[in-house]
Amino acid sequence: MIKVLLVLHKALSNREDLLKKLEEELNLLSKVMGPDSIYAVIPSEMKDLFDRFPELVFIRNDKGSFLYGLYKGLRKLRGNHVLVLDPVERLTKEKLAQVLSAGKKNVLSKGWALLRLMDLDYVIRTVEKYREKEGSMEEILEEVYKEYGIKYEIV
Repeated sequence: MIKVLLVLHKALSNREDLLKKLEEELNLLSKVMGPDSIYAVIPSEMKDLFDRFPELVFIRNDKGSFLYGLYKGLRKLRGNHVLVLDPVERLTKEKLAQVLSAGKKNVLSKGWALLRLMDLDYVIRTVEKYREKEGSMEEILEEVYKEYGIKYEIV
């Protein structure tokens, strides 16, 4: 089963259009994936999201950085396929269909990554090394490829 992980971080707290984008994405995701499959990692600056989106399962991001939030979320969702989403990038039905049709591949694109269960522990180990730094999903998956030889299809 695929779980969806929205990674929110401090840099997003100043965005005015964030709530509108989140509402649109959550509406689409809950229709396609089911409302019980959606998790959000949030920093303490975004506590107002608890009231705004009660259907989400929230995970605390103590440091507020993207990589630390990714680490916390992936640890929580260990044992599942995980679709990691950056809420800044717009998710459309077409992109979601592309993700779901990926089969048994790990897929990376701007704003999202699909991490398969059998490779998830390697990704978590790599993120753990870099969790105190700033970085992106692309950099992490490049490190996973260098260390473990696990390839990701870029679309």
